[in-house]
Amino acid sequence: MGFQSVKVPQPAFSRWVIRRRQELNLCPAKLKEKLGAAISERTLKYLEDGKKDSYSEYTLSILATGLDLSFPELLEKIEELKTLPPEKETQAEKAAAAGPAKSRAIVFATVFVSIASVSLLLSSNGIIGNLNREPAAAHSRLNEGQRLHDLLIHKDHPQVVVAYDARGNSLWQKNLRTTIRRVELYDLDGDGNREVIAATWKAFGEDEGERPGWIYVWNEQGELLTEFNTWKPSIYPAREPRSRVVDFRITDLENDGAAEIVVAVTGEQYYPSRVAVLQYENAALREIKSYWNPGYLLKLFVEDVNGDGFPEIICAGVNNDLKRVEAFKVEGKNLFSIFLLDGREIYGQAPPYLGQEQPGSEVWYYYITTTANFRLAEIADVTFLGEKNKEIHVKLRDTCFFYLNYHGEIMDRFMGDHCTGETELHLMPKGKTWK
Repeated sequence: MGFQSVKVPQPAFSRWVIRRRQELNLCPAKLKEKLGAAISERTLKYLEDGKKDSYSEYTLSILATGLDLSFPELLEKIEELKTLPPEKETQAEKAAAAGPAKSRAIVFATVFVSIASVSLLLSSNGIIGNLNREPAAAHSRLNEGQRLHDLLIHKDHPQVVVAYDARGNSLWQKNLRTTIRRVELYDLDGDGNREVIAATWKAFGEDEGERPGWIYVWNEQGELLTEFNTWKPSIYPAREPRSRVVDFRITDLENDGAAEIVVAVTGEQYYPSRVAVLQYENAALREIKSYWNPGYLLKLFVEDVNGDGFPEIICAGVNNDLKRVEAFKVEGKNLFSIFLLDGREIYGQAPPYLGQEQPGSEVWYYYITTTANFRLAEIADVTFLGEKNKEIHVKLRDTCFFYLNYHGEIMDRFMGDHCTGETELHLMPKGKTWK
């Protein structure tokens, strides 16, 4: 009995395959290595080029294995992609179609690599021997005619980032002596040449060379262009010695063709945090906007929620200062929170404004209460549904879902299997201040 063909929606399916591969921290060559001889290199290329719209069940079943999914899960994903509205061609995709010199590629990296990848890295690239080098001393291994294609963070040594060509060969590596939170490949200044951007998170071990809270920018050959320390004296009474980067996104907040780096920064010791917007110009980074929050941040999302062409910023974290205000009656407990900022208007601080009493520019700010376990009120995820005016789905740890619109109005609520029904979102009144 032969295998049937399965129709897939393009280019949505190929975009999803690429995203899934990157989530697993696999470059195309590593995915091919994982699948062995079951799928040819040519077929893998077809799967990612967005042109072929049908594949055999056999090919898709093998692909599912490589992407850590079951075959039914992959078929379910294909059906889900078919229900999405047609995607408009982005500026980045137009540039990519124009040629590699003008392409903009964003590569998301995590600290997980396959055992096969680790083995290859340790045996052929000598990473272990380079672990004691300072970032500036880590040298480029770019061979003539090779082009940077993917970036990965080493599983066993998450302070090391490695650049690969399209065949999976290591071009160069950098040891930042500090855990790397994220690494991306992006043309920051629009000159046709992509930059490599990496940010460091919490301290790694006890090495004096640790530098959490730094952002590094290299060119594709691995030459350091600039570095930036995101630490800033806190506006709150608690003082921290340094900061760490929780996450960052690269976007165009002003819709003017110039990219900004949106960074969620948290103090390393006492946890005052802020959303900072950085601009890259003349091979240097500078902070142009910031919004303070009196507690650590956990998640960062950048999305055009209301469909006006200008991205919004949504953050989830903790607010330490609310327990200091009698009106909230939360003695002894910090509260989880979620807020939305207009990317064009970022300033001030979060309620209850106990830092410098400078009300911030948030469109809305919610805090979360529960009579159950404190951790059940933590925000597990935020997703966006819809083509233009997107719904914001806020999922809490106790599987309670809240559906919000751009204005912060609660449109609906859903209680999952483990939801206690005691969790509530409270909207902070705009303009009110507390002493």
